[in-house]
Amino acid sequence: MAKGTPSFGKHQEKTHTRCRRCGRHSYHETKGVCAACGYGKLRKMRTYGWQTGKMSGKRKSTPTQRAMAKKFR
Repeated sequence: MAKGTPSFGKHQEKTHTRCRRCGRHSYHETKGVCAACGYGKLRKMRTYGWQTGKMSGKRKSTPTQRAMAKKFR
């Protein structure tokens, strides 16, 4: 049997279902863990700083600008 396109028709079982904590379709049935909020693994909600989309002034474009920002704080 080929490894390519014909084999992908066999992938019919669900891996992710709706999470009971966050409501997203990210709960992995086999692992018992939600990929979005960490339910089943973490007591707290899973969050990262890169999820907000803001660096909140932590990263400046050049070393000179970083030095100036540090100087005027």
